[in-house]
Amino acid sequence: MQVQANGVSNRRALSSASLQAGSPGPSQGASQDIKVDGTSGFAATVVSGATDLASKVVGSTQGFASAAQTIVDTITTRKKAPILLMHGAIQGGWVWELPRISNGAPLGVKGLLQQAGFTVYNPTLPFHSPTNAWNLADGQVNCQTYVDTWKKTILDNDLQNTTLVGHSLAGVWMQLLLQQIPERIGMMIFIDAVALEPGESFFSNQIAGLVPTYPVYPSQALFTIMFSYPLFYQEFNIEVYKDYFTNTMANDTALIDGTYALMVPEPHGPEVQVMDTTQFFQIPMPKAYISLTQDFTLSSNYKSWLLFSDRVKKANNGGVPYQVYEVYGDHESMLTQPSNLALGILKAINGMHQE
Repeated sequence: MQVQANGVSNRRALSSASLQAGSPGPSQGASQDIKVDGTSGFAATVVSGATDLASKVVGSTQGFASAAQTIVDTITTRKKAPILLMHGAIQGGWVWELPRISNGAPLGVKGLLQQAGFTVYNPTLPFHSPTNAWNLADGQVNCQTYVDTWKKTILDNDLQNTTLVGHSLAGVWMQLLLQQIPERIGMMIFIDAVALEPGESFFSNQIAGLVPTYPVYPSQALFTIMFSYPLFYQEFNIEVYKDYFTNTMANDTALIDGTYALMVPEPHGPEVQVMDTTQFFQIPMPKAYISLTQDFTLSSNYKSWLLFSDRVKKANNGGVPYQVYEVYGDHESMLTQPSNLALGILKAINGMHQE
């Protein structure tokens, strides 16, 4: 892969053929931007198997609706709390509402959760939308920049008892968010997400020394290198994305090419910033972990992610038994297996309500 001088890679051309063939791209009239909680979303960019955005409303979700309703009907102790979906590294809030008709999720994970009766928010972090990727001219970014984005959504919408749902690197932002506004949070769900001990960074955390990943490097250290500008455009190639991040749908060329083209490099700063997460382990708060059984980004054993779950389990769970929910899916399940993931989120919510 080559990097252009302005920091914009020609890697996005990889998806042009498949997008024109039937998965609308951001420049095509059929795929206009969708307004997502005050930010421009890009859920309409790839519609696997569809030729027009309007067709995203087609496709039965009755099977999901039945299963979801069975779960939701048991949540009777209080009003359904709002859900804040927190995306991981190199992507934006669009991942939660990517239309996947063939998977029974015409409006993505967000749509299925809304169908189950929840109010759902999925903001995008600064420099994480495909049209606003970070480069050196943008200067340094720090972790508080990200936490402030999540806080703004909660405070501006006066959300109470918010259910935080964080994927991958967003586990760290959930830890910091709990420390800063615990009174606004009701429960937390980690989806193959990172959790840091006090004094660690994403780059330096000790799990990285325990789990070898592709090809032979410590996991988070490798991800930090792969995901960061400017090496992102060279190191995070489409074969890595297909084989290790979206492996359950590796044969869906339109989906893989289209979503890969929307990934953006991580800014310098947050991944190497040392965190004090002491209070996260002390504040009482119900938590659960979703383990994706086809996620081999850390190692050939999907349970390697449970090393992070073990850390979350040590935290004060507010008297609610800590549970791990296994869900069939790869690391990018919100894109590849949205129905499974949405149902897993509902099960986790239900489990914490039932205790």
